[in-house]
Amino acid sequence: MTGHRNDSWDKPWVTIAVVVGIIAVVVIALVFFLGGGNTSDQSLPGKTTPTPSGSSTQVTQVSGTGAPQTTIKVPTTASIPVTGVFVKVSYIGGFSGTYGVNGVTQKVRNSGDRLYEITNSTGNVSATFNKEDGSTKHDITVELWKNGKSLTSAKNSTPFGIVSIKYNL
Repeated sequence: MTGHRNDSWDKPWVTIAVVVGIIAVVVIALVFFLGGGNTSDQSLPGKTTPTPSGSSTQVTQVSGTGAPQTTIKVPTTASIPVTGVFVKVSYIGGFSGTYGVNGVTQKVRNSGDRLYEITNSTGNVSATFNKEDGSTKHDITVELWKNGKSLTSAKNSTPFGIVSIKYNL
């Protein structure tokens, strides 16, 4: 056998298919990493909109190297109402626990920044929450708020950490 080698790269359609495949992968990656053109709501100047508990904000980082943009969801803090008594729990991961007044408690399980209102709040307020993971990089924080002012707080960064507050109103 002399002469001719059967190389698939000699056929132009194979080269075209490979180039089209690479372009498709790059376009899909750009759409994925750029978030598909998401836009954020713009508020009117001078108008304040309260942030609901547990919402998040998107932050886009742009590098000067021509690399794709990165979009990161950053949890925003829960807005504290100016009237009433609230327990605020903040943890980036999952948490569970109880809160209440005079021994009457509610069980909850959630994540992020959450506000729990305490009605009929005269007496001994207590709140105990724990992390549901082994993270040591983030604190779980519990705060007691009355009429927009922080009364007491506690935090814990240990794995599966437990945090408690008690306060007499």
